[in-house]
Amino acid sequence: MKLLWIMSPAKGAYKTALSPFKRGLQQIYMSSEMIVDKDPYRLVGIYPMSVLLRMETNFTNFAVVDQEGRLVPDQGLTKRCLRMYQLIVTVDNNAGYLKKNLAVDPQSFVPIIRHVEKLSKKVWDRLGEEKGREAQAHFDGYKQYLREGAQLGERINTAGREVLRRLEPIKAGQPLKEQEVSLLDKAVLDFMDDSRKRVLVLLESHKARTETKRLFSDALAQKWLAADDEKLAKNIVALLDNSFQVERISIAERGAQNLEQAIWTAKNEVRDFIGKHTDDLLRQKWLLGAKGAGIQA
Repeated sequence: MKLLWIMSPAKGAYKTALSPFKRGLQQIYMSSEMIVDKDPYRLVGIYPMSVLLRMETNFTNFAVVDQEGRLVPDQGLTKRCLRMYQLIVTVDNNAGYLKKNLAVDPQSFVPIIRHVEKLSKKVWDRLGEEKGREAQAHFDGYKQYLREGAQLGERINTAGREVLRRLEPIKAGQPLKEQEVSLLDKAVLDFMDDSRKRVLVLLESHKARTETKRLFSDALAQKWLAADDEKLAKNIVALLDNSFQVERISIAERGAQNLEQAIWTAKNEVRDFIGKHTDDLLRQKWLLGAKGAGIQA
């Protein structure tokens, strides 16, 4: 689901507008048309030759240009156009993650909850009242993780389908209309925020998952379970092993050294990261910004 068509070689008035600022082998590319307050604009960027295969936000400088070829000096209008562009870049960069999530049925976890309930009773009987009660607290924590994961998964899938639906006219080459793109923006942020919450639920369930795995592994080693139940326990242990792999990946993706750091990072991640990236680009690369002071539109 690549959307790199959003930038194409600049032509006509759009190319002319930024030509005076091009240096050496730099190239000028322009975005698809963006409609803001009923007026058309394009984001035009100057790119180094080395990154032409990956356009995105690797431009050296950019400006928003109207259909008459005039650089737009209005920072607010520039930011609105830049955010639309940053949104499409975000969707493009997360296309694989979006597709992967939509391929998973959140309800597949529901039968596992029933299996855990069934097996936990048998483990309780073997452990006795006191140890059984301690074990049940871990089983309950694991079931809560599964329930919350399924609920968030449903919300993630709903937002993901909304993203795909609202992408269709954009993929078909229609202009980016701010009013409509804002709905795509909301769906993307909802999708990513619920994905963050699901990671947090996973990380915070570490102890419950660790103890559940230990208890079921012990039950298997001690031959406490009948053949059918033994098969269920083995499947759950395998599922838990996979959850720890996902946990390690989630910790690494947050640049954390340990579980506690990853939990803190997940709790404190900026929800509107698209807005943050937009502000950063506006400050660092806008041709008419601080670095471009003195340039006349």
